[in-house]
Amino acid sequence: MKKIIYLVCALIALTFSSCNSGFDEVNTSPNSSPKTDPNLLLASSIMSTQNIIYDAQVGGDMGLCWSQQWSKVQYNEEERYTPRRAVINNLWSVLYANVIAETKEAAAFAATDGNTNLQAAALIIQANAFQILTDMYGPVPFAEAVDVLNIKPKYNTQEEVYDGIIGLLNQADALLANGNGIITPTADLLYGGNMTKWRKFGNSLKLKALMRISKKRNVSAQVTALVNSGLLMSSNADSAQLIFKAASPDANPIYETIVFGSRAEYKLSSVLVANLNTLSDPRLPVYAQKNSGNIYVGNIPGTQNAGNYGGFSSPGTMYLSPTLPGVILSHAQVKLFLAEAANEGIIIGATLTDAVNYFNSGVISNMAFNGISESVATTYTNSVSVTFATQSAGRTAIATQMWLALYGQGLEAWTEWRRTKLPVLSPVVGAQISSIPVRMFYSTDEQNYNQVNYASASGSLSNGDNMISKVWWMQ
Repeated sequence: MKKIIYLVCALIALTFSSCNSGFDEVNTSPNSSPKTDPNLLLASSIMSTQNIIYDAQVGGDMGLCWSQQWSKVQYNEEERYTPRRAVINNLWSVLYANVIAETKEAAAFAATDGNTNLQAAALIIQANAFQILTDMYGPVPFAEAVDVLNIKPKYNTQEEVYDGIIGLLNQADALLANGNGIITPTADLLYGGNMTKWRKFGNSLKLKALMRISKKRNVSAQVTALVNSGLLMSSNADSAQLIFKAASPDANPIYETIVFGSRAEYKLSSVLVANLNTLSDPRLPVYAQKNSGNIYVGNIPGTQNAGNYGGFSSPGTMYLSPTLPGVILSHAQVKLFLAEAANEGIIIGATLTDAVNYFNSGVISNMAFNGISESVATTYTNSVSVTFATQSAGRTAIATQMWLALYGQGLEAWTEWRRTKLPVLSPVVGAQISSIPVRMFYSTDEQNYNQVNYASASGSLSNGDNMISKVWWMQ
């Protein structure tokens, strides 16, 4: 599919470059726009990103099931680590050929117009797409990505891609510091044209990128600078999230599959239910519905229970709502990253008390997102089973709360688990490979149409192009 897209683009470029001897002046309609509105490209890229990330066959079958927050009582091949190639191909295609292509074009058009605010927003969404792409697959094209004259781009190492991601976010921040122009509020599906929030989003996304690679690099100076800047998300109102519509086909994709599509095999995992019960976590009735016996029961990951749909807890009604927000990055996640950074001494001068304060703020923020009062949330964070008093205990507590806070954000929950390996998980029953997957296969389009560069990228992975080859930032 990507080859076809590139070929069509190349032909269009060739046609316009070779047939312009007065033709444009004669045949251009005075009523048509000479280029696509970059506002529309930005809106399309945001929608495309969240539609694919929240797709139940992507964020559910692989993200939420591989992080063992969900389990399927039937049709669970993906849960047992036999994913469908077509689904993985589609994830690559949407992020690479759609989102990255659209945001590059939007940024270029906005720059030409002198609209540096819109240019910066496009760069931020582009950086987010590159991070998802490289976190899922490993080495990916970056320097030569989405070039209509180059259908066989070279792959950059994941370290190089992360340098590029941070570079895009630095560029966006510099543009927003003295920004010009506006984003049409109706096209800005995240912030309605509020550029202050876009700047916080960009810097918070940079924090996420830095923390993801923090076990491979010394990111102390950069993280400390972000903390001191005062330009990180400061409340849930700053969270980057897409609000879906109440009706199909514009509803949250989880609703589209489970409710609208009547796919009731999606249940909570026994692992998640056990963790929530152990902590007396008030999010249990939000994350889950009671089963037919009026209790919360999770399915053992990988186990088939096709004749007993009613015996296990379905996802909570909030998480099956058509308007469930599609979260890109939340205030809660930012605070938990800061808790980790303080606990590990990454923030210069931070203390264990700072780590606990960031931790409490992150958990309370996620509780608020889930409709739980601050008083209940504060009681929870003060409980002995949740809080921590040492660095070692802090590592477990922070990672566990990050895993719990990312409920519903399947790929992100799986990615953070790959980074911290907490909570401790074992391969599911009937697993088709020896361990929980830590990456996805490359798109078959890459194998077929970009063979030399695909082979080079695959060869750089520890075990080749399979699901047990670690990505760069993993320990």
